[in-house]
Amino acid sequence: MASSDIQQSVLTNGVTVLSQAMPDRVTVSLGLWVRTGSRDESVPGLAHFIEHMMFKGTETRDARAIASSLESLGGHLDAFTTREQVVYTARALSEHLPQVVEVLSDLTGRSRFDAPEIAREQQVVKEEILSYEDNPEERVGDQLSEQLWGDHPLGRPILGTAESVDSFTRDMVRAEVARRYRGDQLVLSAAGGLDHAELTALAERWFTPPSGDAPQPDAAPQDVAQHVRHTVDDIQQMHLSLGARAVPYLDPNRPAYIVLETLLGGGMSSRLFQTIREQAGLAYNVFSSLDTLRDVGMLTIHMGVSPDKSREALRLLREELERLVEHGPSEAEVASAQMQLKGSVTLAQESVSSRMYHLARQHLYTGSYIAPERQVERILAVTRDQVAALAAQVLQPARFTVAALGPADGAPLGAADWAG
Repeated sequence: MASSDIQQSVLTNGVTVLSQAMPDRVTVSLGLWVRTGSRDESVPGLAHFIEHMMFKGTETRDARAIASSLESLGGHLDAFTTREQVVYTARALSEHLPQVVEVLSDLTGRSRFDAPEIAREQQVVKEEILSYEDNPEERVGDQLSEQLWGDHPLGRPILGTAESVDSFTRDMVRAEVARRYRGDQLVLSAAGGLDHAELTALAERWFTPPSGDAPQPDAAPQDVAQHVRHTVDDIQQMHLSLGARAVPYLDPNRPAYIVLETLLGGGMSSRLFQTIREQAGLAYNVFSSLDTLRDVGMLTIHMGVSPDKSREALRLLREELERLVEHGPSEAEVASAQMQLKGSVTLAQESVSSRMYHLARQHLYTGSYIAPERQVERILAVTRDQVAALAAQVLQPARFTVAALGPADGAPLGAADWAG
């Protein structure tokens, strides 16, 4: 679908409305995006807690009525909090677009935040924190963020801590909502069977203008020295997460980073999967990921191995990185990664929800719209020499911080186990 199908309006209440009409669809996907996330909150975990509280009662609906508001129409409503946004999502039949917009505005603009509900939800969120603490993959990921970003808000768990959650008050919640849920801090993104004029009229009707002071985004994190930290725990596997700083979303080298990350650990044909799982049989799950934010990025590698194999797995991983640093990838590897990415981007366009997410993220990170076809062109324009030069720069083992969670096979893992 061409970029001419994309429409954008900024309403008098400050809300930015983005849409992509797909006349052949009879459903719509909407997302109400708050421009700030957990890294911009005043107290750890407050952004995520407010997301929960939006479902606990408004001026016209109790929690049960909120839950059934779209389910009774065959649709669904959900939400999630990231480090840089809070997102409320809805899927429904196109004919129910008015109800969807009204429900999203009701949640985010007219929630009551009753004191008994806050106390009850504090217990719920603390249970959620405990469930994360029982999940070693989540724990080691949070540990890596803490090691890589230090005392910057990016290094804190999105959920906060039991202590921070206990500190929340009704006044604190209401002040944070007033600061972050202003109309000019909201982006309403939609794709599917819809009409932009109808969507903007609904958003103009239901969302209220901003008042008070807007939030101020935090500064970029400072450099933290790379190091190895092993948290000894009596679990079955050793969970290893390694991270190195990468580029922000708008960096011109981002397409090359994406190609490099894909061939490194982005699928079953990737370097790490073939070396560590298929050839050595050391891990069931091994993969890499690339997270690019507004002012910084992170390249990460994750795997779970038997405790007695952790040093061998780190050795093989380091050797694979060193080979890529010294020799770079082959032309065939780069071409394969590019085709993998082309397919992924193209297939995502079959989904109205994927299109909605794409619209919003492009606006939030670029201020405009870059068509998926243009994204593919940028990926395919990356050369083998560019990827090799980038690998030589960013895959140096000394650039990686290592987070380990699991039993100690003899002594805990230390710097010598990664340095070689």
